[in-house]
Formats: sequence, structure tokens, C-alpha cells
Amino acid sequence: MVDETRAGTHPGAPITPAPPGAPITSAPPGAPITSTSAGLSGLVLCGRYRLDRLIGSGGMAQVWEGTDTVLARRVAVKLLHPHLATDPLFVERFRQEAKAAASINDPGVVGVFDTCSDGEREAIVMELLDATTLRDLLDERGALDAATTERVGLRVLDALEAAHRAGLVHRDIKPSNILLCRDGRVKLADFGIAVADGQTQLTQEGSLVGTATYLAPEQLQQVDLDGRADLYSLGVVLYECVTGRSPFDGDTAAAVALARLHTAPLDPRQVRADVPHHLAEVLMVALAMDPNDRFSTAADFRAALLGGSVHVPGPPTGFEAGPGPDHHGEDPESFTASERGWLLPALMIVLVGAALTVAGLLVRESRQEEVPAEPATTTPAQELEPLAIARVGTFDPQGSGTRGENDGDAPAVADGDPATGWQTELYDERGFFGAKTGVGVALVLESRSLVDRVRIQSSDDGWSGSVYVIDAESTDAIDLGRLTPSAEVQGVRGTIEVDTRGAPGRLVLLWITELGEAQDGRHSVRIDELSARGRPAQG
Repeated sequence: MVDETRAGTHPGAPITPAPPGAPITSAPPGAPITSTSAGLSGLVLCGRYRLDRLIGSGGMAQVWEGTDTVLARRVAVKLLHPHLATDPLFVERFRQEAKAAASINDPGVVGVFDTCSDGEREAIVMELLDATTLRDLLDERGALDAATTERVGLRVLDALEAAHRAGLVHRDIKPSNILLCRDGRVKLADFGIAVADGQTQLTQEGSLVGTATYLAPEQLQQVDLDGRADLYSLGVVLYECVTGRSPFDGDTAAAVALARLHTAPLDPRQVRADVPHHLAEVLMVALAMDPNDRFSTAADFRAALLGGSVHVPGPPTGFEAGPGPDHHGEDPESFTASERGWLLPALMIVLVGAALTVAGLLVRESRQEEVPAEPATTTPAQELEPLAIARVGTFDPQGSGTRGENDGDAPAVADGDPATGWQTELYDERGFFGAKTGVGVALVLESRSLVDRVRIQSSDDGWSGSVYVIDAESTDAIDLGRLTPSAEVQGVRGTIEVDTRGAPGRLVLLWITELGEAQDGRHSVRIDELSARGRPAQG
């Protein structure tokens, strides 16, 4: 699936994969290619899919870069290990992965093209992606800035919402299953242990599946699972992204998993003081021990991450999938493989179960005190005043060549005339995951204000970006890696009004992260008018 190397190494850097032509490194660095693997190069499966190059190997399967000789396109071929291809249980689980992924029609899920049984070989044919994994990025940087963490989280939540809507629980959300593509997309991979509502479970009694570090508490208890287990695991992933460490520690995989049954994680701000308060609140709710204390759906989690209330609306009303722990192959560093099942002693489960109720109540009470779920309030739109603008400028911190981004046209976004405006330069790619992560235009207000609404009149080409309200008087010293957007916008066509919830500041920045649809083969965005409404800030 992956045809890319690692991203940049300095904290806060944009997600920047290696240049084209770099070696493929989705397998662990230095991992040997066995003679058996080397002998498969050039093999054609099912008379159609040629294996060209091994790009990853784990406990359950290998992933090859290959060629669909019928359609003349590059593909990824996930090939079940020979010793497992003769085991009906593993073969059925392997085929289940293809069916699960293929049933989800969402751009955030790695696409499955075909399955292939050729003698004793079992394969899944998937899209080949120009990407790295979130695991690789974390290994390089240690931790990510809040804005990047939130962006990855939002994209994964979109994919999870589609999976849950299709009646599937992924059950193995972890950094190595999250792919970061060169074109800006984020993809969720490996549905090998996903469970469908009412589906026959493919596991031995008493076994547990998933990766110890990211398991939800209910996965340890072998009770019925629903999508909230995936939301918990994503909470663990995002906690690791923003703090550089797991919320739970232990000397063994079992100890790490069991720690979440009797301890609450530290507030992320106690690990890193620069974690935004709201992001910390959201993560603490996502990591609640009791599923009823978490976000009910991926949409609720997403809304909170975007700046909404962290209020938990209660149990979900949708499907509930069965328990279904599978026997599963372990390769914690590779996104290409599921992790081999590990057994917890039955006695340990009994002892932990006895303490679970008391521990759960204590954690819930302490969390209610630490993270008050008070919805933010905003002023009704009819009471808001237009905010006076002192000046307008552009923001192009990662630009090369001539400084700025069509700076001379920037004042036209605040001249009251929609017939004039500011336009980005022309780019070959829609996403800013090459040399830059985005470009922007900023309003500097006459005075510090509480900004409740930002109105954007723009081109009708489906661009995306973020709106920041910042306590600054110019863009000179802005570091977006240390800031959280007040709002995000996606697929914008024409005029929209964004709710920024009374965010305090003097500078309003529209940061464009995905350009519009191509015109004559090039991508750009035009902003005709940009204005803000709100109230003067006190003090």
C-alpha cells in the first residue's frame, strides 16, 4: 500500500514525505528479505497480478508493490504467509478483511480492488499509496503539534464514521494503521480484525485481539463492542501524537493493557504544558473508562475536536457489534500486518473484573471534577457588530522564491467589493504536503475583539482550510504548530459563514490547506471578501 519514506524530523514540521524516487521503507528498516520472498519477485498471481517488490512484512502477511497486468496499473498486493494460507481460520479472516474494507465506500479507507486465490496462495489487491505511516512520523518526531494532531484525528474520524455506519468496528486503531499520503489524504488501513454486527467470530475462546497499547477497556473484558471502542483507541493515538507518550505505562503488553482498568491517564497538559486546553478536554473524554462516558459517535468526537462542546450525549442508538476477539498476528511496527493474538490468564481477568466497577466509578467521579463539560456560549448573530479592520496581509511561511503570496492583492478581500479579491498562486497539486502545508490571508483588527463569526466569499471550487483567531498584531511571529484553529472548513463552494465561538484576538487568519479543483490543469483559491463580526474584548 505504501510507496514512500519517512517524513521530516524536526518537531512541528509539516508532514513532508521524501521526494519521488526515494526507497520504499514501509518494512522495518533493515528488515531482511528472505530467499523465499526474493523468489516471489516476478510471480504472477491468478494470471493477472505480478509481484514486483516487497515493501512490508508482518506476522500475518507480506505486502508487495505489484502490477495489474490487465489494467496496466500499479497496485499493492497483500499476500498471506504460506504457513497461514493452509489454515482455514486465517484464510477466512484474511478474506474477511477484504470484504470489510470493500463494504465501506469512503475515501478515508484504503481501497480494495480484488481478492485472489491461486493454489496455496491467498492475496488481497489494494490501491498503492504514496504515503508514510503515522507510526513512522511519530518515531521520527517524537510528538506532533496540536494542529497536525487534530487534522489527522479529523480525517480518521471521517473514516470511522463511514465504517460504523456500515456496521463495522475496526478494533485495531493504531498509528501503524493510519497512512499519511503525499497529496494530503489520511487513510485508515487493515480491517483484518473488524467485526460486523451479527457476524460469526473468527477466534478461539479466551483470546484477545488488537494492539495492547491501544485497546479499549471493554476489549479486555470480552463484552459486546460498538464503535466507541474505536473512538477510545483513537483517543490513545491522538494522546500519543500530542504528548509523545502513551497514556498508560507497563513493563509488558498485558500490564499496559490492564493499566487502563484501574488508573486514569494524566491530563495531557501535565505531560506537555503547551497542549491546548480544549484538545486536552476532548482527549480525556475520549479516554473515559466507561463507554457511556465517552463520545457516542465519531461525529460527536469530530464536532468536539473542531471546537464544539465536549458534552457527552449518552449511549449510542445505532448498531452494536459482537465481541469477536480473533486469533491475530503481531507486528507492532508495521501497518501492513495485524498483530498476533496474546492470551490473558483467565484468573487475571477474574481479579480485574472484581475491581472494575469500583475503579470505574472512582475514575468517572475524578474526571468529572477535572474536566467540566460546560458548553461554550456565543452571542446571537443579530447582536454582533462588524469588526473594524486595520490592515490585511498574506501568510506564506513556507514559501520559496519571492516572499509572500500575491501580497499586492490582499487588501481587496476587505474592500467591500466582491468583484475584486485575492487569489493564491497556481500550484500543480491540490494538497500542500510537498514543500508547504498551506497559504493564508489575514485580517488585523483595529482592536482586540471576541470574534464570533467570520464570513468568507470565495471561488466555487471545493477548497478546504482553517480559521484562526490569534492574539497578535501581525503574521511575522505566528507558529501554527503551537495553535489550535477556531474552526475548520471543508469543500467550500462560494460564500460561507464560520462560527468561531467568541474566540479572543486581534488577528483573523484564513489558512488554506487544500486548494480548489483544477482549472486548466492548475490549482488555486480566490477569496473575494473576508470579514468578521463580534464584540470588543474586555480588558
